Amino acid sequence: MFRFHNYSPLEKTYTVILYLAGLSLRDLSERYLLVGASRESVREWVHRVSGLFNPSRSFRRVIAVDERVVKFNGNTCYIWSAVDVDSGEILAIYSSMGRSMLNALKFMKRVLMVCDGKPLIVVDRGPWYPWALRRLGLNYFHETFSNRNRIERWFRELKDRTKRF
Repeated sequence: MFRFHNYSPLEKTYTVILYLAGLSLRDLSERYLLVGASRESVREWVHRVSGLFNPSRSFRRVIAVDERVVKFNGNTCYIWSAVDVDSGEILAIYSSMGRSMLNALKFMKRVLMVCDGKPLIVVDRGPWYPWALRRLGLNYFHETFSNRNRIERWFRELKDRTKRF
């Protein structure tokens, strides 16, 4: 995947995920990376890996969505993610400084960009989801386990990996 190994593949992958979650190349190269890579290096990593994170538009039966709090250098950020329950494919990642109904609406619009039709959405008890999903005309239901296991596992992996930094 990467030609040169001046930085570990794990650090490169982590950087790409943070970029796709909404951080800028400048922020990544100057503030958040311990390795001190240049903006151009980060841009090249993103370009090489971006094909893996761009799911194709297709029919989705059930999608699980969730959000988590992540803290970087004393700043609080919310990472929103959607996973196709059947395939386990990550459909969308979005980061925001807040957790509100408008953030949920913006995130769900991103999710719908990779869906044909209107899938069933599985949510947790977040009060910001019902308004956004009704506004988009989507069917949803609350579930704690079962269909939501894929999204919970993805966030567990993300937190385990980010603890190291």
